[in-house]
Amino acid sequence: MFAKAMISMWNSHFARTVYKREDGKDIKINIIDMFNWNPTNFDSNKKMGIKEVKNPTASIFLSSKDNLKIAASIWLNPKPTKKWIVGIHGYNSTRFDVLYLTWHYRELGYNIITFDFRNHGASGIDIVSWGYKEKWDLMAVINWLIKSYSVQEIGLVGTSMGAFTMNYFILSEPELIKKANIKWGISDSSYMSVPELLKKMVFSNAPKILGGYAKETLKTMLKIYKQEYNVDLTRLDFISLIKPDDKHPPILYLHNRYDRITNSMDSFRMCNIKNSMENSEENEVKIFDGKHHTKAIIEDQEIYKEITLKFVKKHQK
Repeated sequence: MFAKAMISMWNSHFARTVYKREDGKDIKINIIDMFNWNPTNFDSNKKMGIKEVKNPTASIFLSSKDNLKIAASIWLNPKPTKKWIVGIHGYNSTRFDVLYLTWHYRELGYNIITFDFRNHGASGIDIVSWGYKEKWDLMAVINWLIKSYSVQEIGLVGTSMGAFTMNYFILSEPELIKKANIKWGISDSSYMSVPELLKKMVFSNAPKILGGYAKETLKTMLKIYKQEYNVDLTRLDFISLIKPDDKHPPILYLHNRYDRITNSMDSFRMCNIKNSMENSEENEVKIFDGKHHTKAIIEDQEIYKEITLKFVKKHQK
């Protein structure tokens, strides 16, 4: 019963539509954000000086692998360019909310496209699968982009669930990576393992005296995902996904040391494992001394921008 309740809570479409618009820029009220009054977490786009958030060049709908509607928005660079960044938001977020992590790359000559994962923003309703089906949405956006524009190269910027989805995609889709000429990735505040993430979430929501019951709850939840949604989360683990001697685009892993949602050591481990498996030193990691989830760029803006721009310059075409 607790397992069903947890899954139902995670799959709630928090951002309820107040007014539906044809261009996908629906007006919504997000109850979670309304009670998130920590000044560090509030209006990250404004803190980064982004005024064009609600005025994209274009907003479109496209279809994911299972034909679910996915909303996306484009911000073209003022200077014509064939280089693109795909911004990949986290859980309980939207395509507009992730803009603050992508905007500073425009100075290197990139256009930006962001999108709403399924069950988020203006996209279609489905379960939250922590990266499993979300990878389909990312792939759909990339495929749409290279069919619709003359694309020279692509960089990926993901945060939290979006960062895990990006890592999952990079480790498992070599053909599309080559076809789209994806050169690099930025992984901000990712988790390393979906089962471990869910375990943490279950234990955080269960009374301590029910520790043993929480373990059974996790097993039941994984079974529900598999049997009712045909989603196998047990294999969504970085160590299970990466294979020796395979070569993937380089990734810069970023995290706040005292992040209470995801573990900063996950980013450290993923970087070391990827370098070891690839016999490479191209992957990098930076752990900041902040505590807010996905907000290292807000807490240490200049250093964050310096490190990320240097990494992209090194690996762009």
